[in-house]
Amino acid sequence: MIGGYAHHGFAREALNLFEEMKSARVRPTHVTFISALHACGHAGLVNEGREQFDSMVSEFGITPHVEHYASLVDIMGRYGRLEDALDVIRNMPVSPGWAIWGALLGAALAHDDMGFVKVAAEALMEIKPENAVPYVTLFNVCADAKRWEDAGRVRDEMGRRGIKKQRGQSWIEVGERVCAFGSGDGSGLCMAEVYALIEGLDRACRGLCNESESDI
Repeated sequence: MIGGYAHHGFAREALNLFEEMKSARVRPTHVTFISALHACGHAGLVNEGREQFDSMVSEFGITPHVEHYASLVDIMGRYGRLEDALDVIRNMPVSPGWAIWGALLGAALAHDDMGFVKVAAEALMEIKPENAVPYVTLFNVCADAKRWEDAGRVRDEMGRRGIKKQRGQSWIEVGERVCAFGSGDGSGLCMAEVYALIEGLDRACRGLCNESESDI
């Protein structure tokens, strides 16, 4: 129930039920605390989220999992406390993984903080140097800020490591088959028919426009 409330945005109901659970001396597990932290995140209760995290360790002796740290970083980062979120990451007893740095990167992007974007993106590059996402994200942020030298260094590093941005794809179901295609891709099934249909729609639209102009 606590997880359901938290998932659907009823944060206060989730936290009230959590307090009832503890008052009834039902011992929470690490999963219960993940739901409680999610509820705090939805409600913007940053300080309460920190308190829940601390009580998990001090009151119930539960060792935090990566999911707990990721939730705490997300709560702090989402509401602009990026320095606090970074402090949590740096004081983790285990090496932070992709989910932790990804949470900080998302928060930094949301708050348009170039410094924290750079810190998180570079950490992600170290974890998965073959993944293009942090490179592309950092390049786009540098380009948007017109920091062309920094953007060029990111692009050069991608070239040096042989990293290429994966092209976005779309899928369509044709009969009982699922076909994938990307921008500028002419290798898909029935491409001649697709282009013919587009040209037909274009002609139809032009005809409607001409008729409207003649009515005027």
